[in-house]
Amino acid sequence: MLLTDNPIQGADGDRYGFRAHADVLCAAIVATEDLPLTVGVFGPWGTGKSSFMKVCQDLLRKRSVPTVWFNPWKYDQKDEIWHALIQSVLTEIAQDLEERRLKGDLALRERMAGALERIRRLSQAAAWLLARRAAGPLTAGVVTADDVAAAQTALTEPGTETYLHVNRFEEDFKEVVATYTDGGRLVLFIDDLDRCTPDAAITVLDSLKLFLGEGACAFVLAMDYQVVAEAAARRFHSENPDEARGRQYLEKLIHFPYHLPGVSFESIVRHLQHKITDTRLAGSQELWELVEVAFEANPRRVRRFVNGLNLTAMSLRLNPDDPPSRRLLLHAGTLLALRMKHPGFFTALQSDPGVWTRFDDSEYFKTDLSGQDRALAAASPGVRRLLAAVSFRRSGFEFPDPPSPTEIRLLTQVLTVTGGPPNGAAATSSSAADGTPGEGPDHAA
Repeated sequence: MLLTDNPIQGADGDRYGFRAHADVLCAAIVATEDLPLTVGVFGPWGTGKSSFMKVCQDLLRKRSVPTVWFNPWKYDQKDEIWHALIQSVLTEIAQDLEERRLKGDLALRERMAGALERIRRLSQAAAWLLARRAAGPLTAGVVTADDVAAAQTALTEPGTETYLHVNRFEEDFKEVVATYTDGGRLVLFIDDLDRCTPDAAITVLDSLKLFLGEGACAFVLAMDYQVVAEAAARRFHSENPDEARGRQYLEKLIHFPYHLPGVSFESIVRHLQHKITDTRLAGSQELWELVEVAFEANPRRVRRFVNGLNLTAMSLRLNPDDPPSRRLLLHAGTLLALRMKHPGFFTALQSDPGVWTRFDDSEYFKTDLSGQDRALAAASPGVRRLLAAVSFRRSGFEFPDPPSPTEIRLLTQVLTVTGGPPNGAAATSSSAADGTPGEGPDHAA
């Protein structure tokens, strides 16, 4: 059984207690009179931001509040990303207005037709501002490639009404939103800003003010605060980033900072316990103690651990004459956690299996590590705590004694295939060139 990283899609799928908190935030958004409003949903990678916002979106829709969802990380270039943001919003509004126009009476059809024409002009203006980029594929059906070419020609003619329209973008967008929401509000969810390159992330934030800042909108932005603040700092001082300046930028932009409520480890256990295929481990207090010490209450990392453990257990059962013991599976779990959290230590174990025992002895006999072991401990902060947590000497648990060299060789060979890349490698391979995290879409995130 493999678990995905996909976010939950609505309030009914909430497994981590987000709904009560989302109810409060949604009620505040609906009650806010002074719009536009920008809400920052802050939380580290993998803690549930996307799922929390999906719960919010579902609750708002049940209140008949229109919403739009935008994922900026799909677009690499700065000019593409602001254009895609605008076109995504306009397209969703246009599709809904067209449905209303077809179903309404004459007066409603006329009002909707006027709004649709204004949307079309806005889309043309955005395409023109894209300035000869490949705008056609980004317009998502609101305006065709031929329209873009025609608009670029018309909009550059001095004195034309359409050229002046660019300067009225904010006001026209405000009127479109008013028509679309019947005087209410539009909530725009923007996910995974911290997966974007720094320039792209800041471009999205700038675009909200530059183009959409007059409409009756609430912008709900999911991000790791520290990552985006550092991106803003680099924007202002590329050579010597000023973190305080980056924080000030976010403080001016974000009207209400909402720090995602922590997921309880107990709720993670309840949700994932039955996902572990080996029944000897599913209810093992030793396994869940290992998981909590290694990954705390980070739903995404725990799910990835469960995936790796299930695959490892299946691989170890390939020899039906020698099924894996509970002892071996617990050691497989510890080695998997080490591979994910401390890849340097995992590599050292492959060449020197005795290092596990030496670390265990030093921790419980209160002796100092020496030589290469000391350097290894310094390079892998937290590894001694993890090994101490799963030590056979620990009272109250039944952890096995350290694995033999033969067991370590077997398990490290299997985990090289089933354990996936270490956390550090995953982040490096999928992140932006500047080092911002980008490890895939949130599950519970």
